[in-house]
Amino acid sequence: MKLFKWNANLKPKFPATIEKFLGKKITDKASDGEEVSTVPSVNISNANKAFEVNIALPGLDKSDVKVEIKDNCLIISSEKQYDKEDRNKEWIRKEYGYASFQRMFQLPESADHEQVQAEMKNGILSVKIAKKTDYLENKKLIAIE
Repeated sequence: MKLFKWNANLKPKFPATIEKFLGKKITDKASDGEEVSTVPSVNISNANKAFEVNIALPGLDKSDVKVEIKDNCLIISSEKQYDKEDRNKEWIRKEYGYASFQRMFQLPESADHEQVQAEMKNGILSVKIAKKTDYLENKKLIAIE
């Protein structure tokens, strides 16, 4: 037994922030081909001589991605516009799209901003930031009484 019947006017509306968090449209009005922007997944590792950031960017070329260091932050961003046109004998379908993202990471004091390497391969951007060789970590062990 159903308490009430759903129709297009009664279905709940979800805020865009929830849909962006989940990475997909929740309402029934989204078509199968509709794209929703998401924040790319990132893995960060702290190796002996460098910090490594790997970010998944499927479908993007290295020319679409910008990597910079500003105010002691690593900033990885992309902004891409595209259009697609299908022509047939009797009709033309034209679609436009826009996608962008920005990820910022605060760099530790031991990061050497002058020795940074970035490489894009198979949809994965790898950024290596060397550690300063002359950096001494200011660390002190506190005895517990």
